[in-house]
Amino acid sequence: MDELIKRDDTNMPEPTVVALNNHMEIGILRGFEIDVKNTKKYMRNVLFIVGNEVITDNFADTILLKEELKLFDKGDEQNTFFKVVQRELNGKKVISLELSLDDGKKIYISKSEAKAIVDIWNMAMQGYSFARILEYENTQTLESWTDIIHQSGLLKLGK
Repeated sequence: MDELIKRDDTNMPEPTVVALNNHMEIGILRGFEIDVKNTKKYMRNVLFIVGNEVITDNFADTILLKEELKLFDKGDEQNTFFKVVQRELNGKKVISLELSLDDGKKIYISKSEAKAIVDIWNMAMQGYSFARILEYENTQTLESWTDIIHQSGLLKLGK
């Protein structure tokens, strides 16, 4: 799933997906700039995805979402992405993070799942510089990323 196709065009990021939670289809979509001439690879963006839905529009929102996962039940009405909910599961009351998707579906993340997602996320980012993300954050739009994702065939939109 995390394959790269090298391109001579260093301005066109190459998307890859890292699975953070397979059974809920939660992942991060990483965009790399590959400088073939200098044999260097730069991180250009990281977006949070669930199934084929891109949840965050930009890197800043992705970091905010990650922090909401890290804080888990410390969230409140100021959370941007998740709602902290108490629900019944197998006859017991549990606290979960609720994420509402565009299709009306809701996914619930437990505290251990949130911790595991953050841990895998951190491992997936080791060894990469974020300087290029910060440099290009204002020039890369959700629309441009949607085009890149569609061209790559990585996510099957409209599935």
